[in-house]
Amino acid sequence: MKALALLFATLLIVGCGSQPAAPKADPPAASGASFAKDIQPMLTQTCMPCHAGGKDAKAGYDLTCYSGTMGNGSDSTPNVIPGNADSSLLFRRLTGALQPQMPKGRPPLNADQLTTIRKWIDQGAKNN
Repeated sequence: MKALALLFATLLIVGCGSQPAAPKADPPAASGASFAKDIQPMLTQTCMPCHAGGKDAKAGYDLTCYSGTMGNGSDSTPNVIPGNADSSLLFRRLTGALQPQMPKGRPPLNADQLTTIRKWIDQGAKNN
């Protein structure tokens, strides 16, 4: 009986050690970008001096909230085209593909920031 219990315990320990590892969570770079967590703080830090909303927002673009970020400025051009960063005014201005490059008079966003914004727009520019 003792031998059977020892065999069972050994098999249990060996069996537990041979189970496949649980899948790892996707790294942040592989998961979708969040407007609230990733995009809004970036816009607040870099764009608020000029695009803080209200009647004084440059070109009528209010980047203080999701609806403003998605909206049209005084030129009636949509700021973001969900699913298409390369056609989105916001992304084109931030990359310098459309001049003047934004943020005007301040250092441009770095490659990681631009990648995050591109990913958010290309994945549908969701309010998450």
